[in-house]
Amino acid sequence: MQEIIGELFESTEANAICITTNGFVNASGSLTMGAGCALTAKQKYPGIQMQLGDLVGRLGNHVYLLTTEKGGKVYLKTPWKDFFPPYHIFSFPTKEHWKDDSKLELIIQSAKELEALTTAFEMKSVVLPWPGVGLGRLDRDAVREVLTPILDGRFYIIGH
Repeated sequence: MQEIIGELFESTEANAICITTNGFVNASGSLTMGAGCALTAKQKYPGIQMQLGDLVGRLGNHVYLLTTEKGGKVYLKTPWKDFFPPYHIFSFPTKEHWKDDSKLELIIQSAKELEALTTAFEMKSVVLPWPGVGLGRLDRDAVREVLTPILDGRFYIIGH
């Protein structure tokens, strides 16, 4: 795992980025994505909250690869529009409810799932924000301690 400075959605050199998420699906079937990089993703890719809401509602609060390949390009299909981001997009749960603090146990689970999917899809580089730090109210050193044994050199943690 490597630590870098920068902006998550400007990481166009990476095979994939992660957006930190929660597990709360509202009555309309949408995953709540009201702050941080999740809000940016929802604004950048309208409908991604419905795609994630469907997955989390049916399969639980896990890491999901939200993109596929189409014509040699990365392809993100939302209920209203198709997008071609310059990278794959993974969800990365850090909390169950958007009001909760992030939980180290869920970050560990998400890191293990992310590592397995990255290996399965043969991705060379994945960028993620500091999971649970900031709005999740976790200490960066505590998060670093649990991620270091799981995430190898393919993973870049981005922050300011």
